[in-house]
Amino acid sequence: MPISADIVSKISALQNQIWQTVSLTVSEATGQAINFGSPLTTATDTADLYAELTSPKLVIQFAFASMPEHPMVILFPQETFADLARLTRAGPIETIDENLIAEVRPILEGIVQGLCLTVGNIRNEAIVASGLSIRFQIFSFPPNLQRADELLRTGVAIACDSIHGTLIWLMDDETAHAILGMDPADTDQDGFAQNLDSATGPTSPLGEDNGLEILLDIPLEISVELGRVKMLIKDVVELGAGSIVEIEKAAGEPVDVLVNGRIVARGEVVVIEDNFGVRITEILSPQDRLMKLNEVA
Repeated sequence: MPISADIVSKISALQNQIWQTVSLTVSEATGQAINFGSPLTTATDTADLYAELTSPKLVIQFAFASMPEHPMVILFPQETFADLARLTRAGPIETIDENLIAEVRPILEGIVQGLCLTVGNIRNEAIVASGLSIRFQIFSFPPNLQRADELLRTGVAIACDSIHGTLIWLMDDETAHAILGMDPADTDQDGFAQNLDSATGPTSPLGEDNGLEILLDIPLEISVELGRVKMLIKDVVELGAGSIVEIEKAAGEPVDVLVNGRIVARGEVVVIEDNFGVRITEILSPQDRLMKLNEVA
């Protein structure tokens, strides 16, 4: 069953709070400021993830102790994990093995701790992780994620002086409901009623009878952000023709697509004849995009 747009929207609204806490817990574990930010949450077809997640990754798998049969996962690309590992080990990272994972484990556990702490604050109860496993492997979907038609996927950017990468957080619909303190059965009934209304009446956010059609021809500024970097004033003054500015993003990482300054999607850069373009790989639902635009207004 598809994940309702309402659940996606509610989980998306919590992401900044969640990852701000994770930033604090991980920064304490490493002794240096690491920022987890720009979260983007979407409902993604599980079949599409099977096709995408084919290369080895650092996989953190865990569940809330109250629902051990519904594990969630956090995935680090190999390059991002290697950058993270350099915080604990000087010199080049030649291989990712159990010894290296053991060295970085306090940092990774800090991520899980931050997630549980924030969810506990949201639920006003103690939330503890169970079944924690950390491995470097080609990702194998646990049974609950295999059974789901769609999963909630959150892409998060990681940044500090030596790390500029991303991670992916995957969870099923039941876990999302648990985070929100909602009963999946109640939401299913509400979602079914909402779908009936959509079939019999103008309840869609883009319907022609709800007044929004008069806004659809308003032009919006869409921008694509390749990356950012901080520079000293003296370095900026010294820039000239031929200078190269190295941005804080690794080659091949997705770029952010912003509408009026708000992130609504991520994608990969492509070349179309003589022009650059962006192929969308992650995007908010139409309802969530409207909410982002409303924040700007």
